[in-house]
Amino acid sequence: MEYPKRSYWHESADSKIEITKDRELLKGKKFDVLIIGAGLTGLTTAYLLKDSGCKIGIIDGTTIGYGVSGYTTAKITVQHSIIYSYLIENFSLKQAKQYLTANEEGLKLIKKIIEENNIQCDFKEQDAYVYASDDTELKQIKKELIAYKKLGIDGFYTEDVPIPNNALAAIGIKNQGQFNPLKYLYSLYNIVGNSESCEIYENVRALNIVPHSNYHIVETDAGVIQADKVVVASHYPFDNSFGLYFLRLYQDKSYVIAARTKDKPFDGMYINIDDPIHSMRYQFSEKENLLILSGGNHRSGEKENEEDSYEELENFLNTYFQGAEVVSKWSTQDCMTYDKVPYIGLYSKSVNNLYVATGFKKWGMTHSAASALILRDKILTIDNDFSEVFKPSRITPDPSAKEFFSSVGSIASAFLKRIAPVPGGLSSVKAGKGKIINYNGQKVGVYKNENDDYFCINPVCSHLKCSLSFNEAEKTWDCPCHGSRFDINGNILEGPAVNPLDKIHIKQH
Repeated sequence: MEYPKRSYWHESADSKIEITKDRELLKGKKFDVLIIGAGLTGLTTAYLLKDSGCKIGIIDGTTIGYGVSGYTTAKITVQHSIIYSYLIENFSLKQAKQYLTANEEGLKLIKKIIEENNIQCDFKEQDAYVYASDDTELKQIKKELIAYKKLGIDGFYTEDVPIPNNALAAIGIKNQGQFNPLKYLYSLYNIVGNSESCEIYENVRALNIVPHSNYHIVETDAGVIQADKVVVASHYPFDNSFGLYFLRLYQDKSYVIAARTKDKPFDGMYINIDDPIHSMRYQFSEKENLLILSGGNHRSGEKENEEDSYEELENFLNTYFQGAEVVSKWSTQDCMTYDKVPYIGLYSKSVNNLYVATGFKKWGMTHSAASALILRDKILTIDNDFSEVFKPSRITPDPSAKEFFSSVGSIASAFLKRIAPVPGGLSSVKAGKGKIINYNGQKVGVYKNENDDYFCINPVCSHLKCSLSFNEAEKTWDCPCHGSRFDINGNILEGPAVNPLDKIHIKQH
């Protein structure tokens, strides 16, 4: 069965975008603040700055809602799986409190924006839970509950867990939230876009940043923009000239199913700790109540057949929610830091007035709002007491080392694939499939559709030249090094790549 490539949020949210700027008007523009990325982080930052007296420009490489914000599970919570015991042990109690406070403020901000602007986004206050599916996880949640007490989190332990997959127990935090992220994002877009101080441009891809002492030049595919201050909120930082983010981040992929179930919907948002991870909640709306189930996590570009991940998730669905009907399924990628804390603040110590927010590690709802608060304060030179732990220039060797060296191995493997021989020629490509072949001594990435048309590209990522792999489930070329994704024609679907793949023309015999 074929499912829509759009997420359930795209199917259920009417964009009703009111303000659309012509990209042809962008060339030569000057702004006080330029925000690169019009997802939740970028638009929330603009929302907080719109009455500050700054002239604000916002650009996005895609159509609004088709970045990461449109593919989330949309849990708005300070409970980020097991995080606080880790932070206390590997950072400090003070920095763990900063992390907590930032996300508490982010949660408050989202609720405030919804209430003050009467945004109809199916928001529902919910309790959040981390549940234990075995004895190892049980020990971890009990340890995390101790960290809650140290930090003053009003958490609780319960063995009454209403999910169907035999959870042993859970720890919870009350009064968190959930919503339809695109109904919220589109409303935020219209609020910001209707402001006299803000201009939003879709389908404009930033290519390069050239820093100057008092301003910065941003080169885009629609022309050159000048701005006094620049915020990079593009999910994965795309400019490799400074910050070395390509060595400090990787992308992790997960899969989501929206399904109608015959079971009575349960309240609360649930996730366990270790693989296989299963996250569950119901999305409540006037039209219907749908189960949002996610899992299947793995490093981007490394799984040979991603259809297996959807199959594993559907097997879980069919086992514990018998008779369920799949409405939509989609995948998403998340930027991961090696020390499990986002980078929010100055992009690089060597460049003033250039800021970044990235590495949200699957918890982008509160992190996006927390980022907006931190970036607003830095742009307007306002002191706050929770930004230190997120400093992009921090060095945390102990918690970072293990995952970093694992990542280096993955990147090295992707580079080695470029020189490894590949078997098979053009005739070995089956209809509906894609693979890398040898064509006249050259490696070529080939996709063949059901009409026997061939789509051929150079299977080397335009970002940092890693070898690509073909994603059978979604018919894309994916990079295992940093998560860039391209369609069968080589067009960019997701960065950090800023240039498309080279097309290759072949003769069919």
